[in-house]
Amino acid sequence: MRDFYELINDISIDADEFEEMEVSEFEKAKLKKVLKKSINKKNKVNSLLKTVAAAVIVVGLSAATFGVTFPAYAKNIPVIDDIFRFFDQRELSLNNSSKENIGTQEKETGLFYDYKKFSSEINMVQESNGIKFSIIDAIFDGKTATLTYTIESEQELGNAGISSPKIEGINAMGGTSNTTKIDENKYVGILTASNLERKKLAVANIEWNIDSIQNPDNQTEIKGDWKFSFSLNAIDSQMKLSNNSSEKNGVKLNLEKISATPMSFIVYYNQEVSEKIGNTWDRVYVDLEIKDDLGNVYSGQGNGGIGDEGGYNASWSKTFEKLDERATKLFITPHVSLSDYNSENYSSVQITNAGVKEIPLPEKSGKGKKEFVLDDVVINLNK
Repeated sequence: MRDFYELINDISIDADEFEEMEVSEFEKAKLKKVLKKSINKKNKVNSLLKTVAAAVIVVGLSAATFGVTFPAYAKNIPVIDDIFRFFDQRELSLNNSSKENIGTQEKETGLFYDYKKFSSEINMVQESNGIKFSIIDAIFDGKTATLTYTIESEQELGNAGISSPKIEGINAMGGTSNTTKIDENKYVGILTASNLERKKLAVANIEWNIDSIQNPDNQTEIKGDWKFSFSLNAIDSQMKLSNNSSEKNGVKLNLEKISATPMSFIVYYNQEVSEKIGNTWDRVYVDLEIKDDLGNVYSGQGNGGIGDEGGYNASWSKTFEKLDERATKLFITPHVSLSDYNSENYSSVQITNAGVKEIPLPEKSGKGKKEFVLDDVVINLNK
């Protein structure tokens, strides 16, 4: 995709055509990032770029928020043709703009960078109650179905809350969703639905019946009827079994297997917690950080898991971005988090014949949060 400023450098624009509008913090951060890169790459900065750069400086110094629109030339600006990559760049921009170390190198790719290439075009549209909901692309890796969608609505939706789809043959599922506004009345989103059970499916038969869309910003709900039904074949994958483990301070990680697809790889693992730790802390969670022998650090997203009643001994999986084909080793670093239940992270009720009864916070000696790192698990990759 051509640089935004290359697309408008040769356009003659009347200053009266500029229109003020509100923009989000993400959009301001993104514009600052693009400007920084453009300035570094070119010795000369054209007058339009200088004007926009000045506008960014004003935004940083004042409480007002505004942007620039090009009403007569909007058709020349590229549209989002890869929603997967849009959310990758959005996340990377937010992460990079929050870095305190100016010298830190910015990462250019993320988890969903190659998903569009291997996804299936769905292009199914349902309209209800004045809202048009479209599924654009979808992909299934045998564990997780990832869908992109667009919404057209004259009603404000915010970060729209939407029910998860169901996959035939899966009884326990987890997932995430993210919706963002890109233009007036227009939204794009990405959703994952992950199988929490150990079995892997060759085909995902998906039923997505949406009967309402919630706006968490103003706590409103829009009723409707958007129903979708389609199937996805699992992307071919290669499985590598592992019996490696790492243990410290009463917490053990067991690495079970790694499944690699053309656009990502999934790590399956479980955690075991000693009786002493279980009696001391309310919650124990082991997360993974992965890098390879080439220096790549892989972005990842958890798929959820299933555990015992206390959640201490549990099986998890996490999906990471495409594996570098030149890598010969993976270094997997387990990060352990121990924490207590408090009024901010724990709320439980029990429904009885007498009504709703609140369950009190459990009393354990472990307070606050404690974190530590287990020794790396090293995986030799087959070539």
